[in-house]
Amino acid sequence: MDGARSAFGDVAAATERAVARAGSGKLAMAFAKFYPDGLPAFLDRLRAEGQGEAVDAWLGGDTGRSVPAAVIAACLPEAVTARLADDLSLPPGRVPVSLAEFLPAAVAKVSEGGRLKPQPNFSTQIR
Repeated sequence: MDGARSAFGDVAAATERAVARAGSGKLAMAFAKFYPDGLPAFLDRLRAEGQGEAVDAWLGGDTGRSVPAAVIAACLPEAVTARLADDLSLPPGRVPVSLAEFLPAAVAKVSEGGRLKPQPNFSTQIR
């Protein structure tokens, strides 16, 4: 059992390093590339799932509010999860966990005055 825990810990640490290397800017850009209507639409979906206080906190620069990985997973279409996993070099099952940890800082970084800065849209968004 200790070997399994150690292996899981190694995978989790590698995931954290991969997302940290990618940086919060890449995380926001990944949403712009793959989530239908980008990061603003994903934040609206989180609000619809009852996470509005956390989203508003992130937009205001407070990264201490979290959203459970299960809620994030429920807001991500399977195809988007797969594309995010590939883009961020993560196993698909780790995407919601990593987003739960790193999305607050990513949103805060691309926000100003309580609102998202203008975000790009790409033709690669999943429809």
